[in-house]
Amino acid sequence: MFFLCYNDYICMRIIGGIDVANVDISVIIPSKNNQNQTAEIIRGISEELDGKEVEFIIIDMNSTDRTVLFTLNAIKKYHLRGCVIQSGSGNVGSALNTGIYRSNGKYVTFVYPSRLYKSYLGAYYTAAYEADADFVFSVPADKSGKTTLVGSGLNSIAGEELACCLINSQVHIDFGAVMIRRDYLLNHHISFFEDIPSGYSEAFIFLLMLYNPRIAYADVTLTLDHENSTPKEAPSNSNSCFDRIEGMLRVGEILKGIQGVGKLNALFFYRKIPSVVMAAVDSLMRDGFHAAPINKTLRLKKYNRLLRISKATPPKLRHKIIMWKTAPWLYKP
Repeated sequence: MFFLCYNDYICMRIIGGIDVANVDISVIIPSKNNQNQTAEIIRGISEELDGKEVEFIIIDMNSTDRTVLFTLNAIKKYHLRGCVIQSGSGNVGSALNTGIYRSNGKYVTFVYPSRLYKSYLGAYYTAAYEADADFVFSVPADKSGKTTLVGSGLNSIAGEELACCLINSQVHIDFGAVMIRRDYLLNHHISFFEDIPSGYSEAFIFLLMLYNPRIAYADVTLTLDHENSTPKEAPSNSNSCFDRIEGMLRVGEILKGIQGVGKLNALFFYRKIPSVVMAAVDSLMRDGFHAAPINKTLRLKKYNRLLRISKATPPKLRHKIIMWKTAPWLYKP
């Protein structure tokens, strides 16, 4: 089955009469001017997940080439279930939300043409199925055969604890390689912030953790597929570094309304948010901006009030904040 969607108009063609209620995985792919690459991605994933019921949802972001035609031809050629939805000139967060709402799979995953990984989705689905998980990501074993987190029982870790591990840099989650139960997203009304062009994926991961998902890991070493990945577009302007701050502030507002997460609260407001603000400062200074205009912008946006210190603030970050607040003209990123 495939759909070619132009705004609210949908053309439907059924192939094989497969029941949409039995879809295992919905693969959501934001795409723009990729032509053969998107078609090749679909072919590769369909081979990797042979035996699983998979649907492909390609969100075309205002392509000016023949990406839509090439993609539809690939879906038809390989007798796959899928659709192409034209989302116009909106940002990636908006495109991914559209993909989630249009999907039918028990699980959803997001595949970026500019950051492809080789052969991991099968292992992810196995981990999700065996643990009846809401969220799956990669934790490769180290040379001794297991990581500290795996050894301590990562499959039973709470969402709050995993969020704390993320803030403390004890674990890394690559948003380009995750798998999420679709009903978990819908039941908790979790979606991407559509007006934040950058930083939307990081905010989304923290939102996922706030409602205690059942978490599983896959012992997979993620390997980039450089051959089939497309060039990544650069951020449109230097102010994009502030989008990440806005995303964290919105997550923080939701976090304030959740009871019993004192440890995460302390880390989020006295380590995570201040570190994101200082990362924006560092980024702007590396781009050639001077301390005075950066400081003025922080004050106008009231971001300077976010640079708070407590016992949860690590020494290195504490030093950076104090230096910036007391002698910004001497601060070096």
